[in-house]
Formats: sequence, C-alpha cells, structure tokens
Amino acid sequence: MAGRRSVLASVESLSGSLGNQHNSTPITSSLTSSSPVGGNAIVSSDPLQELFDACKNGDLPRIKKLHRGKIDVCIALLQHGADPNIRNTEGKTALELADPSTTKPVLTGEYRKDELLEAARSGNEEKLLQLLNPLNVNCHASDGRRSTPLHLAAGYNRARVVQILLQNGADVHAKDKGGLVPLHNACSYGHFEVTEALLKHGAAVNASDLWAFTPLHEAASKSRAEVCSLLLSEGADPTQLNCHGKSAIDVAPTLDLQERLAYEYKGHCLLDACRQADPAKFKKYLTPDLVNFKHPFTGDTALHIAVSVSSPGNASPSAFNPKRNQIIETLIRKNAAVNEKNKDFLTPLHVAADRSYFEAMEILLRNNARVNALDNLGQTALHRVARENNLQAAKILLAYNADTTIISLHGYTAAQLASDNVAQLLENPPSNSCLSDVQLLEASKAGDLAAVERILNANPLAVNCRDLDGRHSTPLHFAAGYNRVPVVEFLLAHGADVHAKDKGGLVPLHNACSYGHYEVTELLVKHGASVNVADLWKFTPLHEAAAKGKYEIVRLLLRHGADAGKKNRDNATPLDLVREGDQDVVDLLRGNSALLDAAKKGNLGRVQKLLTAENINCRDAQGRNSTPLHLAAGYNNLEVAEYLLERGADVNAQDKGGLIPLHNASSYGHLDIAALLIKYNTVVNATDKWGFTPLHEAAQKGRTQLCALLLAHGADPFLKNQEGQSPIDLSSAEDVRCLLQDAMTSQQIVPGTVMNLTGSLVRQSGSSITSTPSSPTPSALHETVIMPSGAAMTLCVPLPSSRNINTELTPVPLLETWLDKEDRGVTNIGGFLKSLGLEHLLELFDREQITLDILAEMGHEDLKQLRAL
Repeated sequence: MAGRRSVLASVESLSGSLGNQHNSTPITSSLTSSSPVGGNAIVSSDPLQELFDACKNGDLPRIKKLHRGKIDVCIALLQHGADPNIRNTEGKTALELADPSTTKPVLTGEYRKDELLEAARSGNEEKLLQLLNPLNVNCHASDGRRSTPLHLAAGYNRARVVQILLQNGADVHAKDKGGLVPLHNACSYGHFEVTEALLKHGAAVNASDLWAFTPLHEAASKSRAEVCSLLLSEGADPTQLNCHGKSAIDVAPTLDLQERLAYEYKGHCLLDACRQADPAKFKKYLTPDLVNFKHPFTGDTALHIAVSVSSPGNASPSAFNPKRNQIIETLIRKNAAVNEKNKDFLTPLHVAADRSYFEAMEILLRNNARVNALDNLGQTALHRVARENNLQAAKILLAYNADTTIISLHGYTAAQLASDNVAQLLENPPSNSCLSDVQLLEASKAGDLAAVERILNANPLAVNCRDLDGRHSTPLHFAAGYNRVPVVEFLLAHGADVHAKDKGGLVPLHNACSYGHYEVTELLVKHGASVNVADLWKFTPLHEAAAKGKYEIVRLLLRHGADAGKKNRDNATPLDLVREGDQDVVDLLRGNSALLDAAKKGNLGRVQKLLTAENINCRDAQGRNSTPLHLAAGYNNLEVAEYLLERGADVNAQDKGGLIPLHNASSYGHLDIAALLIKYNTVVNATDKWGFTPLHEAAQKGRTQLCALLLAHGADPFLKNQEGQSPIDLSSAEDVRCLLQDAMTSQQIVPGTVMNLTGSLVRQSGSSITSTPSSPTPSALHETVIMPSGAAMTLCVPLPSSRNINTELTPVPLLETWLDKEDRGVTNIGGFLKSLGLEHLLELFDREQITLDILAEMGHEDLKQLRAL
C-alpha cells in the first residue's frame, strides 16, 4: 500500500499540471477510463502508454523517468477532468509551476491552437481528439475573424466535430470579431443538422451580430428555407430589424419565402398562445388559415398543444388555467381538425388522455373525435390510459363506446396492458345501446316511417333513445336534421321530447333551422319547441337560420317570438352572422328599421316583403317617430305610399312634432303624393305642435300648385299658427300670395263658406250660393293624375288671379342668402356645406337625402326640424 501511495504521489507531481509531489489533486490509475473526448487520445502515443502502464504497476523509478515535462500527460490529465486551478500547499496553481517552454502553452490554451482550429475546420476528428481539452475548446484564432473551433465546425458543416465540441464544453454564445455566434455560421450556409445541434445546446435563436443581423436574417437572405422553419419553430422573430431597418422577411429574396416566413411565424405564435393559454394572443392569431397550422417538425396542431398542457399535482389542467377549455372549444368551433394526427400518429384525444385532461377529452369526444383512433403502435387512447392505470380516463372512453377488443401492433388489448382497477373495468364495461335503439336512430335518419312505427309500437320508451356513439342525438334530432317530415310527425305524436339536447346542447329545432327545413321547423314550434333555446356556444335557432341564409325560417322564428338581439358566446347576434349579400335576411332581422329604410328609399319590393299588419304603422323611434307613410310622403315615393295606403296605413298618423304625412308632402311640394293622401281622406287642416297646417308648409316653401290643391280641398287660409301667422304671412312667392289672397277674399264674401272645385262658394252645410268676389274669380284647371296602380284621378285646381304672376317658383330667402351656385362654383351639397364651414352637417344631410335642389326649397323652420339650426 505504501508503494502504491508513492506511485500516486509521483503521478501527481507530473510537470505542467501539478508541479511537485506535494500537490493534492487526486490522480489515479483510473485515468484510462472513458471521458468526454474518449480514451483513444490517452493511448495514442507509446510513451504515454508506457507511463500509464508504469502507474498501474507501481513502477516508481520508471514513472519518474517518463513523466517529467510531458505535454501529452498534461493534455491527458486535462481531458480527464484535472482541475488546473487547484493550488498546492504553497498556494500555487499548475500554471504557475509550468515550464514556459513546454507545458505552459497547454495550460494557457495556446498549445498547437492553429492545428486545433484547422482540425475543427477540416473535420479531422482524430487530430481534434488528440489536442482538445477544456482550456482550448473555446480558443479564438489569432487572425482573421477570431473564430472559435465551434464557429469553424459550424460554418463548414462538420456535424460530428460540432457534437464533440459541444460535449466538451464549447460555448454556443462565443462571438467572433464581427459579433457572429456559431449559429450565424450554420444558418448562413444552411447546415440544418448543425443548427439543430446548436439550438439543442442552448444557442440564442435571436442573437445579433454587430450589424444587428440575426441567424434568421442570414438564413432568409440565402433562401435557406428549412433552416428558417427550424429557427421559427424555436422562437425566432422574423420582424426583428437589422441596422438597415430590414427584417428577415424583408431580406428574403422571393415572395414565396416571405409569405412562408410570415405564415409560419403567425402559426407558431398561435401554438405558443395555446401553450400558454393566453386568450388575447390566441384571439389575435386565430384565423381560418391558421386554425389547422401544423408544427413543421412535430406535426402538432393548435388543438394538440391546447390539450397537452401539464398541470401541477393531480389538478386538472383547466383548474390550473380556467381559460384553457374555452380555447379548446373555440378551436373546434372554428373548424379545427379534432382527428388530426401528429408525427407520432397521436390525435388530440390521445394527448389529452395521456395528460389526464378529462375536460378536454369530453369536449373532443362530444365533437366527433374518433375514440378508437390508432397511434403509430396501433394503440387506441384506451390502450394508453390502461397502461398508466388511469381509471377515470378509461371510464370516459368507455362511455363513448371505446372498443376493448382492438389489438395493438405488439399484440395486446387494452385489458392486457391494464393493472387491477382498469382491468376489472374493462372486463365488465358499461352496456351498449340496445339493437332496437340503433335501428330506431337509423330509421329516423333514413326517413323509414314503417320501421319507426314498428320499433316504437314494440318499445314505446325508445322514442327518446340516444346515439351514444355520436353526438347523443335522439331520433327527433335525426328526423329534424334530415327533413323527414312524416317521421317527425309520428315521433311528436308518440312523445318525442322537443327540448332534448345533444352533447353540444343542440335541440331538434337547431337542426331543422340550420338546414332550412321549414315544415319541420313549423311542426316543432307548434309542439312547444323554444325558439330562443341556446346550445353550449349560446347559438339559438335564429343564429343558425340567419348564418345559413334561411329567409323563411328566420321569418317564421321572428313571428313566434325569436329574440334577434340574443348574443352567442362570441358576442354575436344573428344579424352579425348573416352572410354578405343576404339582404332579405338582414331586413328581417332589422325589423321595423328595415321597413322604414325601404319606405324612405322607395324600394317597393323590400316594402312588400317586410310589410305586415303589425308593422304598417311602425315608428322611427331613433328619429322623428315617423311612420313608413311619413317617409314615403316626404321623399316622394309614390308607389310605396300608394301600397301602404291600400293596406291600411294611418293617413293621419302624427310624428313627434305633430306632423302628418300631408305636412311632409306639402312641405316638399310632392303634388301627386298630396293628391293621393287627400284621396284617402287625410285631414287637410291638420295642425302640428306649432299650429302649422299643410297649407302653412306649402305657402312658406312657395309650392303654388300644392297650395291650389289644398285650397281646392278645403284648406283654411285663415288658420293661424301659434305665432299668429296665417299661410299668407309666411308666403314669399308672389304667385302663392295672390292665390291665397284670392281664396281669402272669396271666402270672406259669405261667412262660413268655402270654395268648391269649380270656383263657386259653398256653405259649410253644403248648399251653393252666388256671390260677386272683390276680384275676378279665377277659372278652374282640371288636372288628371295617373296613380301607380294605373287609375286616373281628376283634380280641379283653381288658377291664380289675372295679376301679372311669374309661373316660375320664386326662390325663398334662404336660397338667396345661402346659395348662389354660379358665383360660388358649388356643385354638390358637400362642397356647399364646406364653403360655409358646416361640414359637421354632412352626415345629417346624407342620412335625410337632402340635395342642393331640396335645400334650395327649404326654409328656416325646415332646418330647425332637422336640427340643422
């Protein structure tokens, strides 16, 4: 034993490493054991082998002869873990005791450094293993770019050398004089395997050189597409800018690569959002083209990632993060593929079962996940949970008819892999639906009424049986969805539950509405189906019908009280789900506002579709409380007005200002509309809240023909408004004033008389009298008006007196004050308002469809009513 100690002491005094026999470094004959570099370096020279043989044999004299100043011994000791920083009893390290001419360069890392760098560059593994030690593994070249061995090996695609260097402590973050790390070199030249190795050993994927170029900049600019994908999968940011303000996407030379980088980046952001259960980020990146994005190397989709989270202890993943279930449900609702397999042939159900994510398993199975899908070993999810003795997961799978007889590629059933608890469950699985239930469900789907009758007559209780292998649908669900009207009638007559929900919360009415089966929908509603019932995603039957453009179904549901304002889980109303172009459905859902809009715009077809006895006199609650007839009259939509009146519209309905439709027609000079309203017995002398009659309106706006029409039908020119003004006081047009003066003079001859259509005076009792007016009585003009229906209406309109009256309408003072189109160069209402600094009124004028021509005929009171003043 004493001799062995002296041998060890002698070994420990090797020159260049320990200095003398008093050093305390524990060096033994085990130096020949394996190391990160490998034993070959140690036995590569005969003198070194002789030294180790002497150590093993305890040959002290020979050891002393062989070991002095041996560089190879220093390298061997360093390769096997000798610590060059340990101090001896005199407080000195090996470096301080090393011979400057022999072993000191080994301890400074300079010994044959150029050969080491060349070995790394050329891939000379033997030379590398001979020279490599912890003190030179990260040495830098003295010239050029000051690269390390790892820089050179990475740039020249020496994959084996890279692995050796990384195993022996090469620094993946080491920078050359340009700030490049080895990952820059590997990516620039497209060395996929080397890039992968560096990333696995912690290389910074977004490291920047002195010009702020990242490895992704290098790969993208050289069209290294696969390397780009690898970097993106590890978190590379293609939006990071270099010193020139260019991103990796910008420097990609082709449009295809640019689009690929952007697409994969967003896809990985979505996967990361699912991994972190980050709702905000998830919502930002979830788009139809990304919902089924697959990780390019693992094959995982967002759904795989969402169900694969690990949770602490025995807690459910959803308990750990309650928003995770919502993300899973949203993915499925957005058409994520629930049965997609990753590179290991695992579906999301396999993954959720492996992670004991029971809520996710239920969600997937409710949404048609295949319970018996096989992985790459031919195993179902039941095999996998049985092997792990996961009793709860096994129960869930069995509840959805997991097949216990499937044999894996290794020849095992799930029961053969299971431990006691699960094995017992698999030996006595829950019973399946009886054969008659299955037959009834199939017959209901196929519309085989005879089979349905036969089965239910034999087993009446089966009427509400469930499709346990699918969505848990009842026979009525199937019959409603497949439009089997006779079967629906028979099922309802025999006690089918119209309120039964499948595992997605859908009732039969959802199915009928979604597919547009009107007769089935009507039957279900008559049998008490709720029109506002919501599924698990808060979709009502109206949501379903609106989203699919089922006009008649929407109309039927609304007629039976469906709430068009109900919102689903995405906060969307049925109106929000209507497809572009389905204007009829939009109108139905907008209800009264759509009818008012159609009347205003004169769209007779829309009015005809929307009008009902209940809404014919609906009101514009957000505006002047106008009826459709008010709007049709005001906007001169004659056909619409006639259609409304024919169907019973209230000709004397008042808006919030007390105006009736005749006020509107009179104010804007719509002669045909006014005649039509008079035909339907409108009150010619109706007053608004300010005491204005239609004659006040017509006189104020200079509507000569309208004044004549109103006077001919009993309009009273003496009536005064609340300010004590009669129509003549408000008139500005000379021909209107003359017409009113003649009418007033004629009516003053005999108190209590009015002028009839021929110009003679008539007592209010109806008897005619003869009188001589103070001015010549104007002759009567007979005018025939052709109505939209084709009927002709003859109106007798008195002409103005023989005074010199210009038949052209005199512009009202408002026009003279505000508008001179030729002087101002104004060609449209927008330019006119802008010239006056009244741009804020443009939206109001657009909404009311006021043009320059209409504005020219409007007075102060009109603008006040519009709230423009």
